[in-house]
Amino acid sequence: MRYVPRSTEFSDGDYKAKYLLSGGRLFGLRRTAEGALVPAFGTEKLQQEGMPAAAQAAYFSSGGDLYLYNSGSLYRSTGAYGNFFLFGSNFTSPPFFAECHEGEEDFAIISDGSLALRAEESSVQDDTCPPVCSAVVHYSRLFGVDTSDKRMVRWSAAGDAHDWTESINGAGYVRLDAPRGDISKLVVFDDKLIAVRKYGLTVLRVFGDAESFRVDVTDTDTDEIVADTVSVCGGKLYFFTPSGLYRYDGTVEKYEPEGLEEFCEAACAAACGGWLYAGGKLGEDDVIACIGCESGEVSYIKQRADCICAAGRVFFFGDGLYEIKPDAASSGEWESDVLDFGTPEKKLLERVEAAGSVSSLTVNCGGRSRTFTGGGNTFKTGICGRQFTFSLVCSGKVYRLCARYAIRR
Repeated sequence: MRYVPRSTEFSDGDYKAKYLLSGGRLFGLRRTAEGALVPAFGTEKLQQEGMPAAAQAAYFSSGGDLYLYNSGSLYRSTGAYGNFFLFGSNFTSPPFFAECHEGEEDFAIISDGSLALRAEESSVQDDTCPPVCSAVVHYSRLFGVDTSDKRMVRWSAAGDAHDWTESINGAGYVRLDAPRGDISKLVVFDDKLIAVRKYGLTVLRVFGDAESFRVDVTDTDTDEIVADTVSVCGGKLYFFTPSGLYRYDGTVEKYEPEGLEEFCEAACAAACGGWLYAGGKLGEDDVIACIGCESGEVSYIKQRADCICAAGRVFFFGDGLYEIKPDAASSGEWESDVLDFGTPEKKLLERVEAAGSVSSLTVNCGGRSRTFTGGGNTFKTGICGRQFTFSLVCSGKVYRLCARYAIRR
């Protein structure tokens, strides 16, 4: 009898198909309405001269100027394109930026509560220091946290950020209750002023005459808020605590979009164009989480961010200064969850078929890893195992990724 070798122990009818792209984690990618993956969230490194070696805080003004703060010194780049130059020094902490419009004058007060500068379009000069830190402009008044009492909110006279003479409708203050702790930040949200506190939020309604100002009693207690992550995006106030991401729109709720489960140690965040960009960790790796505040999408940038700022454009400082380009990226990566295709039995992964611009496919199984490149978009894998993870690198849109497998009996 003549022996005829078989190339497989399975017939075509034994093979099943598993479409893969519906879950997993995205790096430098986002999903289209049809479920395809496209490169997104590219980064561009800026190379201006005079840039500090590190940055603890960043601010991007409405006029388009970029400021970096590091160890008491403040640097500015005009238009975020020009070289950086030393703008101010001897600050004791990252200063606030309050953009004021008084009469026909437009200027910014930059202060840490001990030192103040007045910045105009083409000049800077020393200014009278307001008795506050963490200040914002709201309804023509400057509101800030008292420099010596972190539970006290002070406000200037209407239309004059330099007038702190207390009177019924002039400057004044309110001291908040103790349980939620010190105020770390003030944020203008809708028509309200939100005092971000160590363990929650306090809502202040501060418009009209000062005698009408009031503090609302709200159920907004939380675990400890990371102040530098507080941002307004898509009509809601977002912030991180050690337990995750929360949002506020009258009530506080936890926000848990798919893909954000393992993101942790968020340290900074900024919002732009319906997206929240937050610097933190994914496992042991430094990443920036790009979170769609309305769509619920989550993608990551594999870079460290020590500080982030945004105002029409998004910048972060990590191992240098970068701008995030939401719609400009040359490539991206998709990583699957651990997949057993719905059964714990051993399987033969015969091949993986892709449609789109795939650069490489990596398959991990049983502690071993194989990477496939070239040969079109059909990758003949021939790997046996019970559980698999996949990693796909693409240089353009990817429409489909399908695993062809059979269960070994």
